[in-house]
Amino acid sequence: MEQLLQKIPVSGTVQTLIGIVAIILVTALAVTIIRTILFAFVNRIARKTSTTLDDRLLKATRSQVSLLVYVFGLAVLFNFIEVRYHEHIGTHLFRVVDGIIYSFGVIVVAVLLIRVVSTMLAWYTETVAAKTESTLDDEFIPLIDRTVKIVVYTLAILIILDRFEVDIKGMVAVLGIGSLAVALAAQDTLANMIGGFTIMIDRPFRVEDRVRLPDGQLVIVHQIGIRTTKFRTFDNTLVIVPNAELVKSTVHNITYPAPRVRVVVDVGVSYDSDIKKVREAMLDEARKNPLVLEKPDPYFALLNFGDSSVDVSLRCQVARPEDQWQVSCELREAVFERFRQENIEIPFPQRVVTMVKVRPERNES
Repeated sequence: MEQLLQKIPVSGTVQTLIGIVAIILVTALAVTIIRTILFAFVNRIARKTSTTLDDRLLKATRSQVSLLVYVFGLAVLFNFIEVRYHEHIGTHLFRVVDGIIYSFGVIVVAVLLIRVVSTMLAWYTETVAAKTESTLDDEFIPLIDRTVKIVVYTLAILIILDRFEVDIKGMVAVLGIGSLAVALAAQDTLANMIGGFTIMIDRPFRVEDRVRLPDGQLVIVHQIGIRTTKFRTFDNTLVIVPNAELVKSTVHNITYPAPRVRVVVDVGVSYDSDIKKVREAMLDEARKNPLVLEKPDPYFALLNFGDSSVDVSLRCQVARPEDQWQVSCELREAVFERFRQENIEIPFPQRVVTMVKVRPERNES
């Protein structure tokens, strides 16, 4: 550009003004081309896609890209002025102004990166996380957004300080030691957060699933959080378990992969009872219940020969875990009434006691 200006037969001041105006016009033209032509073309393509992510990214980054072009034009303009007047103006002033423009450009790039990440996370929250039953991703996304902002702004500040020849090695060391101290102090919290992220990815259970905890307690999944998972008992109380413990424990999911559960009715009958009659009575009552599934068929089993009774069992399945207790109660009532009608005895425990008469000992003396 300097060579082109030298060919214009005017004074140096006029050449400088022409150069300044040319740089300003080219910058404005570049911004206009980007905003009206390039963005319009890309926006037309984005509208044809099925996702709204590209539309959101264009809307979020449009102003920052234009601002970045302005910063670049300002840097070119300042470099042109520096070449023209570096002999008349001190180098210290140019260095300060150059640092300010550089800092402004770094901030613009940092804001641009943050807007891209925030837009992607917001899109994920509204389109993907809203369809999931777990609230874990809803809690993780704001945390990730804040973490990205802190990291990007910290790096931007370090880059700006390095531009002004500020020794950032000590600051980096302090930040490293501080991060280590925070990590050690919050290691339990971090372990629970990592456990929550593992649960979100692996999905061993979902909200409203019935699970059996390691202590044998049967509960319902109420809420999956970042640090803890809440379970609702049948007494309508909450059991709060840290996610780190859940990841290391064995949890039985009764609902998944199939919600069907088994109903077991055990009873003892008299040794004088006809086992075939007992089998038919119990299976018939199971088939009469509308909540009992036809497939697999209800099953009858002779379990054991007890001290006072023959132990038998009726086993069937229901479609939903919440029907288990109701069907179990209904079948016990139906079997009890059916045994009365069929004269099938449910014996009490019996013991045979033999009384032995002991003769008195004779006194030989």
